[in-house]
Amino acid sequence: MSTRFVLAALFIAGSISSTLADEPLDPLAPCGRVLSAESGIPEVAVGFWAFGYLDAATGEAHRITPENMEKMREVLRGRCAAAPDARLIDIARAIAAAEAGAEPAIAVDGRAFLEKFFSPSANHEAMTLALKPSPEDIRAVYAEPLAGKLVEAYDGLFVEGAAIRPKPGQTQLLSTFTTTAALKRGDPVLGDFPGGYEDILQFIVGDVPIARFKFVEPGETLGMAFDGLIHVNGRWVFMPKPWNVLN
Repeated sequence: MSTRFVLAALFIAGSISSTLADEPLDPLAPCGRVLSAESGIPEVAVGFWAFGYLDAATGEAHRITPENMEKMREVLRGRCAAAPDARLIDIARAIAAAEAGAEPAIAVDGRAFLEKFFSPSANHEAMTLALKPSPEDIRAVYAEPLAGKLVEAYDGLFVEGAAIRPKPGQTQLLSTFTTTAALKRGDPVLGDFPGGYEDILQFIVGDVPIARFKFVEPGETLGMAFDGLIHVNGRWVFMPKPWNVLN
């Protein structure tokens, strides 16, 4: 049933897009282009495709009612508005992961990376300096004029002696992983981040993993708190408190 549903959805979406659209429905294309009026691709075709992907990814046969279709279209529009350059297929993957309750692999990787700071042999200074973002990293996440100010600020932050490290007795990690696009949309996870992020949402241009984390003593929730661990351009970098440069 699931397979038949996927094939039917893809057939319908493909038929509609091929007969009415100016270009084919390409899931590898930026969502902003696929969902634009200029593409000529009806949103219902994109919705059918998204339901087909969701069905295949979760192993369920989702009922397509007018209400469910409109909700899917709203979700697609909302996620794409936050990240117009995101590929349609990546948005569908994120929707499927959220429905399945699956944690993105990048979050697992990020926690494994942070756990290294607890190692007795860890060179905290070297590990911290390796997290210094390049100007290209910063501009992949934030727009001007914030980006330029952050380039200068972070250049002065990552100096000899600077180190991210837990205090004695802090042997546990508390962390929240999400994406910059989720923060920009104002998803509930925004409340887990420092309030200053609300002041810089307008400058977010990328859709990349971001985390806040704490080193705490067992059973505690207060400890050494950090924000702005970001995975961009294939590596983890540290861009803390970006709102500080607005003053």
